[in-house]
Amino acid sequence: MNDKILLKIDDLKISFRNGGDFLQVVRGIDLEVGKGEIVGILGESGSGKTVSSNSIVGLIDNEEGRIDSGEIYFRGQNLLKLSEMELRKIRGKNISYIFQNPAEALNPYIRVGKQIEEALKVHRLQYSKEIVLEVMESVGLDEAKLIYNMYPFQLSGGQCQRVMIAIGIICKPELLIADEPTSSIDASLRKKVLGLLRSINERYGASIIIITHDFDVARFLCHRITIMYGGLVMEQGTTEEILKKPLHPYTRDLLKCVSSLDESRDILFALEGRPPSPLEFKDECPFYNRCKNRCEKCKESIPKVVEYQNRKVRCVNI
Repeated sequence: MNDKILLKIDDLKISFRNGGDFLQVVRGIDLEVGKGEIVGILGESGSGKTVSSNSIVGLIDNEEGRIDSGEIYFRGQNLLKLSEMELRKIRGKNISYIFQNPAEALNPYIRVGKQIEEALKVHRLQYSKEIVLEVMESVGLDEAKLIYNMYPFQLSGGQCQRVMIAIGIICKPELLIADEPTSSIDASLRKKVLGLLRSINERYGASIIIITHDFDVARFLCHRITIMYGGLVMEQGTTEEILKKPLHPYTRDLLKCVSSLDESRDILFALEGRPPSPLEFKDECPFYNRCKNRCEKCKESIPKVVEYQNRKVRCVNI
């Protein structure tokens, strides 16, 4: 594997229990994250973004879900071959995860300072109140000494999010996965949190995967973008390439939705229909029913990913 690639996912497929059988929800994802790179995963709800990211750190419940096939390499090591005990040594230390809803992810019965400190204790790293306070201050938690002894319910949404980020970075991970990190905070704090993630990337050299619905977040933060739909990767490329000239009809329509808001049009552009649920997946392009450029060839099978203009796209009409 290329020394510059920190994380590489090959043809990952994931299923979850549905009655007495398993239903595939992620049908093949390929992803690379370079050292020091920020990669955005975008798409509508149900596209497989969070499930794919959970699998990186072994957060798929073995009773309810399974990984059907594929490989996840981190620093050249296949994470899917590791035992739970081996994964625990990596999870939180080398790879950290910032959950979408920090108020639910934090333990309501433990003071926040102790929860941040716990990440160091678990991995047997040097810990002290001073180290924790320093990290809390670095993520913009004013009056860190006071907040250290508070409980999550005593903090605002933005403060809880910063506590989650502090837990995520205190072990200085090489890879940080942030799942919708601005979804639970108001607009006034949104840019501050995104700026914080950017500074973490620049200061520590940490690679970041950010899961989001928002192209403005990707524009501000990401070096490259992966677009997902129907449990598949539809398009991949640099942020500049995709925002300037999207190739896949789905990406184009998503950007039309964004631009119609920006241009303050009387009639907003909206995608017709809805994303397919895993129960509706077929052996065809998942975007077929909503695509204005569809043809009969789109129904013959799931289109293969092709390389075009230095990026990857899953479409037969390229």
